[in-house]
Amino acid sequence: MADWLGGYSAGWDVYAVDQDTWADAGKVDGIMSVSIARDATDDTPLLETGTMQADGEAPFEWSWCRIYMEAEQDAAERIPMATLLFERGKETTAHRSPVCELRGRSVLQPAADRKLARGLYAASGIDGAAYAARLLQACTPAPVVVEGSFTLVDDLVFDLGASYLSAVWQLVNAANWCIQISGDGTICIRQKPTEPALELDKVHAGLLIPGVDMTLDLTEVPNRYIAVDNGKTAVAENDDYNLPASYARRGRWVEEVDSTPTRIDGETLEGYAQRMLAEKSTIVREFAYTREWWPDVVPQSLVRATLAEHGIQGDLRVVRQELNCGRGVTVSETAWQEVRV
Repeated sequence: MADWLGGYSAGWDVYAVDQDTWADAGKVDGIMSVSIARDATDDTPLLETGTMQADGEAPFEWSWCRIYMEAEQDAAERIPMATLLFERGKETTAHRSPVCELRGRSVLQPAADRKLARGLYAASGIDGAAYAARLLQACTPAPVVVEGSFTLVDDLVFDLGASYLSAVWQLVNAANWCIQISGDGTICIRQKPTEPALELDKVHAGLLIPGVDMTLDLTEVPNRYIAVDNGKTAVAENDDYNLPASYARRGRWVEEVDSTPTRIDGETLEGYAQRMLAEKSTIVREFAYTREWWPDVVPQSLVRATLAEHGIQGDLRVVRQELNCGRGVTVSETAWQEVRV
Protein backbone atom coordinates (compact mmCIF):
# COMPACT_ATOMS: atom_id res chain seq x y z
CA MET A 1 0.00 0.00 0.00
CA ALA A 2 1.43 3.33 -1.04
CA ASP A 3 2.06 6.12 1.46
CA TRP A 4 -0.11 8.83 -0.11
CA LEU A 5 1.49 11.50 2.08
CA GLY A 6 4.80 10.73 0.43
CA GLY A 7 5.81 11.33 -3.16
CA TYR A 8 4.74 8.94 -5.89
CA SER A 9 4.63 8.83 -9.67
CA ALA A 10 1.65 7.73 -11.70
CA GLY A 11 1.09 6.15 -15.07
CA TRP A 12 -2.28 5.39 -16.66
CA ASP A 13 -3.78 2.34 -18.35
CA VAL A 14 -7.24 1.83 -19.84
CA TYR A 15 -8.95 -1.54 -20.22
CA ALA A 16 -12.13 -2.46 -22.02
CA VAL A 17 -14.70 -4.08 -19.75
CA ASP A 18 -16.78 -7.17 -20.59
CA GLN A 19 -20.29 -6.04 -19.69
CA ASP A 20 -21.42 -9.64 -19.07
CA THR A 21 -18.71 -10.48 -16.49
CA TRP A 22 -17.69 -6.91 -15.52
CA ALA A 23 -14.06 -8.03 -15.75
CA ASP A 24 -11.24 -6.45 -17.75
CA ALA A 25 -11.35 -7.61 -21.35
CA GLY A 26 -8.11 -6.24 -22.80
CA LYS A 27 -6.01 -3.11 -22.83
CA VAL A 28 -7.03 -0.13 -24.98
CA ASP A 29 -3.90 1.17 -26.70
CA GLY A 30 -3.16 4.68 -27.87
CA ILE A 31 -4.74 6.63 -25.00
CA MET A 32 -2.85 9.92 -24.60
CA SER A 33 -4.69 11.51 -21.68
CA VAL A 34 -7.62 10.95 -19.32
CA SER A 35 -9.73 13.21 -17.13
CA ILE A 36 -12.43 12.34 -14.59
CA ALA A 37 -15.14 14.56 -13.10
CA ARG A 38 -17.60 13.76 -10.31
CA ASP A 39 -20.69 15.78 -9.42
CA ALA A 40 -23.57 15.07 -7.02
CA THR A 41 -25.26 18.49 -7.16
CA ASP A 42 -27.92 17.86 -9.85
CA ASP A 43 -31.44 16.63 -9.11
CA THR A 44 -30.68 13.29 -10.80
CA PRO A 45 -26.88 13.19 -10.93
CA LEU A 46 -24.93 10.69 -12.99
CA LEU A 47 -22.13 11.23 -10.42
CA GLU A 48 -19.28 10.64 -12.90
CA THR A 49 -18.17 11.67 -16.37
CA GLY A 50 -14.83 11.49 -18.15
CA THR A 51 -12.92 12.14 -21.33
CA MET A 52 -10.00 10.43 -23.03
CA GLN A 53 -7.88 11.45 -25.98
CA ALA A 54 -6.70 8.72 -28.31
CA ASP A 55 -3.74 8.97 -30.67
CA GLY A 56 -5.07 8.17 -34.12
CA GLU A 57 -8.52 7.00 -35.10
CA ALA A 58 -11.10 6.04 -32.48
CA PRO A 59 -10.37 2.57 -31.04
CA PHE A 60 -14.13 1.83 -30.87
CA GLU A 61 -17.58 3.34 -31.46
CA TRP A 62 -18.51 2.72 -27.83
CA SER A 63 -17.21 0.58 -24.98
CA TRP A 64 -17.26 0.24 -21.22
CA CYS A 65 -13.74 1.11 -20.07
CA ARG A 66 -11.92 1.02 -16.74
CA ILE A 67 -9.25 3.63 -16.04
CA TYR A 68 -6.36 2.53 -13.83
CA MET A 69 -3.71 4.59 -12.12
CA GLU A 70 -0.41 2.74 -11.90
CA ALA A 71 1.11 4.34 -8.79
CA GLU A 72 4.82 3.83 -8.26
CA GLN A 73 6.54 4.38 -4.92
CA ASP A 74 8.68 1.75 -3.22
CA ALA A 75 6.39 -0.73 -4.95
CA ALA A 76 3.78 -0.53 -7.71
CA GLU A 77 0.05 -0.37 -6.97
CA ARG A 78 -2.73 -0.60 -9.56
CA ILE A 79 -5.85 1.35 -8.61
CA PRO A 80 -9.15 1.51 -10.54
CA MET A 81 -10.11 5.19 -10.73
CA ALA A 82 -13.32 5.08 -12.77
CA THR A 83 -15.37 2.74 -14.96
CA LEU A 84 -17.32 4.60 -17.63
CA LEU A 85 -19.23 4.08 -20.86
CA PHE A 86 -17.12 5.77 -23.54
CA GLU A 87 -18.36 6.77 -26.98
CA ARG A 88 -16.54 8.13 -29.95
CA GLY A 89 -16.54 11.94 -30.02
CA LYS A 90 -14.95 14.50 -32.28
CA GLU A 91 -11.79 13.84 -34.26
CA THR A 92 -9.25 16.52 -35.06
CA THR A 93 -6.05 16.62 -37.05
CA ALA A 94 -3.08 18.52 -35.65
CA HIS A 95 0.21 18.52 -37.57
CA ARG A 96 -1.25 15.71 -39.74
CA SER A 97 -1.74 13.44 -36.72
CA PRO A 98 -5.39 12.54 -35.98
CA VAL A 99 -6.56 12.78 -32.36
CA CYS A 100 -9.91 11.39 -31.24
CA GLU A 101 -11.83 12.50 -28.16
CA LEU A 102 -13.79 9.81 -26.32
CA ARG A 103 -16.61 10.96 -24.02
CA GLY A 104 -17.40 8.89 -20.94
CA ARG A 105 -20.56 8.64 -18.84
CA SER A 106 -21.17 6.80 -15.61
CA VAL A 107 -22.62 3.39 -14.85
CA LEU A 108 -25.87 5.22 -14.02
CA GLN A 109 -26.31 6.39 -17.63
CA PRO A 110 -28.30 3.32 -18.79
CA ALA A 111 -30.85 4.07 -16.04
CA ALA A 112 -31.11 7.66 -17.28
CA ASP A 113 -31.76 6.41 -20.82
CA ARG A 114 -34.70 4.12 -19.95
CA LYS A 115 -38.19 5.41 -19.14
CA LEU A 116 -40.64 3.95 -16.64
CA ALA A 117 -43.86 2.23 -17.69
CA ARG A 118 -47.05 4.21 -17.19
CA GLY A 119 -48.44 3.95 -13.66
CA LEU A 120 -45.34 2.47 -12.03
CA TYR A 121 -45.04 3.38 -8.34
CA ALA A 122 -43.35 2.25 -5.14
CA ALA A 123 -45.95 0.96 -2.69
CA SER A 124 -46.02 1.88 0.98
CA GLY A 125 -44.43 -0.71 3.24
CA ILE A 126 -41.70 -1.80 0.83
CA ASP A 127 -37.96 -1.60 1.36
CA GLY A 128 -37.14 1.54 -0.63
CA ALA A 129 -33.42 0.79 -0.88
CA ALA A 130 -33.99 -2.70 -2.29
CA TYR A 131 -36.57 -1.36 -4.76
CA ALA A 132 -34.10 1.30 -5.97
CA ALA A 133 -31.48 -1.42 -6.46
CA ARG A 134 -33.89 -3.51 -8.57
CA LEU A 135 -34.59 -0.55 -10.82
CA LEU A 136 -30.87 -0.04 -11.41
CA GLN A 137 -30.23 -3.75 -11.95
CA ALA A 138 -32.87 -3.73 -14.70
CA CYS A 139 -30.79 -1.19 -16.65
CA THR A 140 -27.06 -1.25 -15.98
CA PRO A 141 -24.52 -4.09 -16.25
CA ALA A 142 -22.61 -2.70 -13.26
CA PRO A 143 -22.84 -4.48 -9.89
CA VAL A 144 -25.34 -2.91 -7.47
CA VAL A 145 -25.06 -3.38 -3.71
CA VAL A 146 -27.25 -2.10 -0.86
CA GLU A 147 -26.05 -1.33 2.65
CA GLY A 148 -29.08 -1.34 4.96
CA SER A 149 -32.77 -0.70 4.32
CA PHE A 150 -35.56 1.82 4.83
CA THR A 151 -39.35 1.45 4.66
CA LEU A 152 -41.71 3.69 2.71
CA VAL A 153 -44.76 4.78 4.71
CA ASP A 154 -46.59 6.33 1.72
CA ASP A 155 -46.92 5.30 -1.90
CA LEU A 156 -44.34 7.03 -4.09
CA VAL A 157 -45.80 7.70 -7.54
CA PHE A 158 -43.33 8.40 -10.33
CA ASP A 159 -43.98 11.08 -12.96
CA LEU A 160 -45.17 10.04 -16.40
CA GLY A 161 -42.15 9.69 -18.70
CA ALA A 162 -39.67 9.74 -15.81
CA SER A 163 -36.42 7.82 -16.21
CA TYR A 164 -35.44 4.85 -14.09
CA LEU A 165 -32.66 7.00 -12.67
CA SER A 166 -35.00 9.79 -11.55
CA ALA A 167 -37.17 7.20 -9.80
CA VAL A 168 -34.10 5.79 -8.05
CA TRP A 169 -33.09 9.24 -6.85
CA GLN A 170 -36.66 9.90 -5.63
CA LEU A 171 -36.45 6.77 -3.51
CA VAL A 172 -32.97 7.51 -2.21
CA ASN A 173 -33.77 11.14 -1.44
CA ALA A 174 -36.95 10.18 0.42
CA ALA A 175 -34.74 8.66 3.13
CA ASN A 176 -31.91 11.21 2.75
CA TRP A 177 -29.66 8.36 1.59
CA CYS A 178 -27.07 8.50 -1.22
CA ILE A 179 -25.52 6.60 -4.11
CA GLN A 180 -21.77 6.18 -4.46
CA ILE A 181 -19.73 4.64 -7.27
CA SER A 182 -16.39 2.93 -6.70
CA GLY A 183 -13.52 2.88 -9.16
CA ASP A 184 -14.45 -0.54 -10.53
CA GLY A 185 -17.96 0.74 -11.31
CA THR A 186 -19.80 -0.87 -8.39
CA ILE A 187 -22.90 1.14 -7.41
CA CYS A 188 -23.63 1.35 -3.69
CA ILE A 189 -26.96 2.53 -2.21
CA ARG A 190 -26.42 3.50 1.41
CA GLN A 191 -26.97 5.99 4.17
CA LYS A 192 -24.80 9.08 3.83
CA PRO A 193 -21.45 8.34 5.51
CA THR A 194 -21.02 9.69 9.03
CA GLU A 195 -17.33 8.82 9.43
CA PRO A 196 -14.61 10.63 7.47
CA ALA A 197 -12.93 9.10 4.44
CA LEU A 198 -10.17 11.71 4.83
CA GLU A 199 -8.99 13.85 7.73
CA LEU A 200 -7.39 17.17 6.80
CA ASP A 201 -5.53 17.68 10.06
CA LYS A 202 -1.98 18.67 10.95
CA VAL A 203 -0.73 15.23 9.93
CA HIS A 204 -2.38 15.51 6.51
CA ALA A 205 -1.97 19.28 6.06
CA GLY A 206 0.49 18.69 3.23
CA LEU A 207 -2.34 17.34 1.08
CA LEU A 208 -4.07 20.73 0.99
CA ILE A 209 -2.87 23.21 -1.61
CA PRO A 210 -3.17 26.72 -0.11
CA GLY A 211 -6.19 28.79 -1.10
CA VAL A 212 -9.71 27.95 0.17
CA ASP A 213 -12.92 29.72 -0.99
CA MET A 214 -16.07 29.75 1.22
CA THR A 215 -19.67 30.85 0.49
CA LEU A 216 -22.96 30.77 2.48
CA ASP A 217 -26.44 31.65 1.09
CA LEU A 218 -29.63 31.87 3.24
CA THR A 219 -31.91 33.18 0.47
CA GLU A 220 -34.06 30.10 -0.21
CA VAL A 221 -34.35 28.72 3.34
CA PRO A 222 -37.98 28.40 4.64
CA ASN A 223 -38.91 29.01 8.27
CA ARG A 224 -42.40 27.48 7.99
CA TYR A 225 -43.08 24.09 6.38
CA ILE A 226 -46.66 23.09 5.57
CA ALA A 227 -47.42 19.43 4.75
CA VAL A 228 -50.85 18.52 3.32
CA ASP A 229 -52.07 14.93 2.92
CA ASN A 230 -55.62 13.54 2.53
CA GLY A 231 -57.23 16.70 3.83
CA LYS A 232 -54.95 16.98 6.86
CA THR A 233 -52.42 19.74 7.40
CA ALA A 234 -49.31 19.81 9.59
CA VAL A 235 -47.23 22.95 10.14
CA ALA A 236 -43.67 23.16 11.45
CA GLU A 237 -42.15 26.55 12.31
CA ASN A 238 -38.72 27.95 13.07
CA ASP A 239 -38.96 30.83 15.53
CA ASP A 240 -35.64 30.33 17.29
CA TYR A 241 -33.83 33.67 17.64
CA ASN A 242 -30.50 31.83 17.76
CA LEU A 243 -31.00 30.70 14.14
CA PRO A 244 -30.48 33.35 11.41
CA ALA A 245 -33.27 32.11 9.06
CA SER A 246 -35.95 32.03 11.81
CA TYR A 247 -39.04 34.23 11.94
CA ALA A 248 -37.62 35.86 15.08
CA ARG A 249 -34.55 37.01 13.15
CA ARG A 250 -36.10 37.70 9.73
CA GLY A 251 -39.35 39.22 10.94
CA ARG A 252 -41.32 37.45 8.18
CA TRP A 253 -42.47 33.96 7.27
CA VAL A 254 -40.84 32.20 4.35
CA GLU A 255 -43.15 29.26 3.63
CA GLU A 256 -42.90 26.02 1.70
CA VAL A 257 -46.01 23.90 0.98
CA ASP A 258 -45.70 20.16 0.34
CA SER A 259 -48.82 18.48 -1.06
CA THR A 260 -47.12 15.14 -1.86
CA PRO A 261 -45.37 14.08 1.36
CA THR A 262 -43.35 10.86 1.41
CA ARG A 263 -43.20 9.62 4.99
CA ILE A 264 -40.79 6.90 6.11
CA ASP A 265 -40.49 4.43 8.97
CA GLY A 266 -43.92 5.09 10.53
CA GLU A 267 -43.66 8.86 11.05
CA THR A 268 -46.78 11.03 11.46
CA LEU A 269 -47.61 13.94 9.18
CA GLU A 270 -46.49 16.29 11.98
CA GLY A 271 -43.24 14.36 12.33
CA TYR A 272 -42.75 14.55 8.57
CA ALA A 273 -43.23 18.33 8.58
CA GLN A 274 -40.75 18.71 11.43
CA ARG A 275 -38.21 16.48 9.67
CA MET A 276 -38.53 18.34 6.39
CA LEU A 277 -38.24 21.77 8.05
CA ALA A 278 -35.13 20.56 9.84
CA GLU A 279 -33.71 19.30 6.52
CA LYS A 280 -34.60 22.54 4.69
CA SER A 281 -33.14 24.58 7.57
CA THR A 282 -29.89 22.66 7.41
CA ILE A 283 -28.10 24.34 4.54
CA VAL A 284 -24.55 24.28 3.32
CA ARG A 285 -21.49 26.41 3.68
CA GLU A 286 -19.57 25.71 0.48
CA PHE A 287 -15.81 25.20 0.44
CA ALA A 288 -13.76 25.01 -2.75
CA TYR A 289 -10.12 23.94 -2.60
CA THR A 290 -7.47 21.81 -4.28
CA ARG A 291 -5.70 18.90 -2.63
CA GLU A 292 -3.56 15.91 -3.41
CA TRP A 293 -5.41 12.68 -4.19
CA TRP A 294 -6.50 10.31 -1.41
CA PRO A 295 -8.15 6.91 -2.03
CA ASP A 296 -11.88 6.24 -1.55
CA VAL A 297 -12.97 9.89 -1.37
CA VAL A 298 -15.95 10.32 -3.72
CA PRO A 299 -19.12 12.44 -3.75
CA GLN A 300 -21.02 12.10 -0.43
CA SER A 301 -17.83 11.10 1.42
CA LEU A 302 -17.01 13.08 4.56
CA VAL A 303 -13.82 15.09 4.87
CA ARG A 304 -13.06 16.08 8.49
CA ALA A 305 -11.02 19.29 8.50
CA THR A 306 -9.24 20.83 11.48
CA LEU A 307 -7.14 23.41 9.65
CA ALA A 308 -8.69 26.68 10.83
CA GLU A 309 -5.48 28.49 9.97
CA HIS A 310 -6.11 27.51 6.33
CA GLY A 311 -9.79 28.57 6.45
CA ILE A 312 -11.23 25.07 6.53
CA GLN A 313 -12.72 23.37 9.59
CA GLY A 314 -15.49 20.88 10.44
CA ASP A 315 -17.15 17.93 8.71
CA LEU A 316 -17.50 18.59 4.97
CA ARG A 317 -19.61 16.56 2.54
CA VAL A 318 -17.90 16.16 -0.86
CA VAL A 319 -20.21 17.07 -3.76
CA ARG A 320 -17.94 17.79 -6.74
CA GLN A 321 -14.49 16.76 -7.92
CA GLU A 322 -12.24 17.35 -10.92
CA LEU A 323 -9.37 14.86 -11.03
CA ASN A 324 -6.29 16.22 -12.77
CA CYS A 325 -4.52 13.09 -13.95
CA GLY A 326 -0.83 13.36 -14.74
CA ARG A 327 2.31 12.05 -13.07
CA GLY A 328 0.24 12.28 -9.90
CA VAL A 329 -3.35 13.27 -9.18
CA THR A 330 -4.60 16.55 -7.78
CA VAL A 331 -8.27 17.01 -6.95
CA SER A 332 -10.17 20.27 -7.34
CA GLU A 333 -12.89 19.64 -4.80
CA THR A 334 -16.12 21.29 -3.67
CA ALA A 335 -17.51 20.23 -0.30
CA TRP A 336 -20.50 21.34 1.74
CA GLN A 337 -20.65 21.79 5.48
CA GLU A 338 -24.11 21.43 7.01
CA VAL A 339 -25.17 24.46 9.08
CA ARG A 340 -28.48 24.73 10.97
CA VAL A 341 -30.07 28.10 10.22
